[in-house]
Amino acid sequence: MRNRYRAMLGGLLGLMIWGSAAGVGAQGPSAQAAPQVGAVMQPLDTPKEFVLTKSMQAGLAVEPVAIDLGDWVGEKALSAGPMLVVGTSRDIVQAKSSDVFGLLLKWQSAASGGSVAAISLRSGNAEGLRLGLVIGKLPGSALLRLYTDHQPQAVFEISGQRVLQAVQANIDAGDTSEAGRTWWTPMSSGDQVTLEIELPPGTSTQALELSIPHLIHVYENLSLPLEGETTAKYGSQPEQRGDALSCHLDSTCYDAYDTQRRGVARMTHVVALVNGGYQYGLCTGSLLNDRSSTLTPYFITAAHCMSTQTEASSLETDWFYLSSSCGSSSLSSSTRHLYGGAQLLYSSAVPDVTLLRLNDTPPAGAYFLGWSTAIVPTGGSLYGIHHPAGDVQKISFGTMAGRWDCTSALSGTTFSCRGSADGAYYNVKWSQGLTEPGSSGSPLINGTQVVGVLTGGSGAMCPATNTESFYPSLNSVFANLQRWLYPDTDTPVTTPTPTQSRVPVYRFFNKGTGTHFFTASADERDFVIQTYPLLQYEDVAFYASSSQQTGQSGVYRFFNTSSGAHFYTISAGERDFVIDAYPVFNYEGVAWYARQDSSDGAVPIYRFFNSRTGAHFYTINAQERDFVIEAYPVFQYEGVAYNAWKTP
Repeated sequence: MRNRYRAMLGGLLGLMIWGSAAGVGAQGPSAQAAPQVGAVMQPLDTPKEFVLTKSMQAGLAVEPVAIDLGDWVGEKALSAGPMLVVGTSRDIVQAKSSDVFGLLLKWQSAASGGSVAAISLRSGNAEGLRLGLVIGKLPGSALLRLYTDHQPQAVFEISGQRVLQAVQANIDAGDTSEAGRTWWTPMSSGDQVTLEIELPPGTSTQALELSIPHLIHVYENLSLPLEGETTAKYGSQPEQRGDALSCHLDSTCYDAYDTQRRGVARMTHVVALVNGGYQYGLCTGSLLNDRSSTLTPYFITAAHCMSTQTEASSLETDWFYLSSSCGSSSLSSSTRHLYGGAQLLYSSAVPDVTLLRLNDTPPAGAYFLGWSTAIVPTGGSLYGIHHPAGDVQKISFGTMAGRWDCTSALSGTTFSCRGSADGAYYNVKWSQGLTEPGSSGSPLINGTQVVGVLTGGSGAMCPATNTESFYPSLNSVFANLQRWLYPDTDTPVTTPTPTQSRVPVYRFFNKGTGTHFFTASADERDFVIQTYPLLQYEDVAFYASSSQQTGQSGVYRFFNTSSGAHFYTISAGERDFVIDAYPVFNYEGVAWYARQDSSDGAVPIYRFFNSRTGAHFYTINAQERDFVIEAYPVFQYEGVAYNAWKTP
């Protein structure tokens, strides 16, 4: 990767850009306004969403149908376009449509009483794989499992309802194409992966509409040995740390910047091409705090890295992707990988900035970085933290050399800039370190606050002399980001304090009764997982408030002592009626808080009544609602129960 990039630079006359640009973004406020906030840490007791469950071992004895695509013999893409390219798509003719894929699967009876089938795919010489599942119809309580031949016990499991949420986000954003209806599995290592599909009891295999027309073949090695593994695996021969240039500075060597480095993540995602294929891109991004320190996971990067909701849904992030010690050849064991995607909030090609809201809760100990819209004076000291070439995190030091206006060339591979007293871009001259592809989207930091987002630079070679990079200032896009990062309030916030009020609501499926259980308590979730094997964990269903906010009402929880099912309602009148009329229902109090209207970004929770069991079912996903109406006639649709949120 390094050699191709250096050779490519030799033929360029303009500045290198890792993206394309078009249009003009709105200019931000004057320097006098200078909105700014400080950093705040994700609490150390933050629970994980994806947890080990006993069902992850349930179906590993199923014999999969095998498809071998053979060795990949294509050419690696030059990373001169929209991003650092680290993989490409391959067609899977044998599974290109739901009809063909349906005939391919060999269904067996599952221990749960449902049906299970599996398919194994190999793409020779791959460093990693992601499968592109085009979703037609999928039960929300289906389970999808992924595992590899070389790590059969490392099982990833996700429920159908979480997959439907990702696809629904694309559809809601207007993308009904095949790309918009595709859910990309998390990246697995190596050139082989098995996908196992388990349908819940009472669901016909004919109700499933699913295909896998493409997979992503990752041809660059994005992994490193963890600390403690290097000597055992490689002996005395040190492992190369990655493809970044040797004159980069290892950020682990600079503990004074620990807060800032814990707010920066390596990011990978899938990009659809106009020819129907896909590429796999790699950039850098960072968490930003908001005015009230709500711990909402706002994540900023460059628009040339990511600019659509469909791309955002495929996002994976690596946190604390650092060397285990200064100059070490191994990866820190604190590294955390998230794969839940994100919601696209804002994107502009010029200035080159995208703001996302992660669907995942950031890992414990991550920092929501402080930021400032104050203009950095010429000569001011600055630094950048980034993942060049996808390597472990690096840090670069330089000075602000001037403000510029930048526009993209038609090719999308270079951009031109000119000096301007009030330009939207900072020109940074590096004194130590530099940037290169993979660094795109990373934060420019003044003191402790983010002030810009990387677009590109003039070159990448060692020694790093006379190198420069260009960053759109936060000031230049603040007018567009203010509604999320600095909403109007009568009470200025000076000292950031975590005030998170929106929490995940976890969902379980009772394989014995066919009912669902919901809880906003991670402790109760973990207790249920360990104690009740019949309750299948289905991840986060939606998000609600843990404390009552303006315009919100309590969602009341009941336990049916006769059937063992739970009932939830936001209506105080219905709550009182159930207490008076149904003595078998034990009232358990307020479960969480939500809205009776659709303001504040809340969306409907749909409610069904099972006429056979007398239990209720709830879903936030319109696709799952439609599937239940079509596939399960005993479920009577009762409309909207209340309104909650799809993201933290």
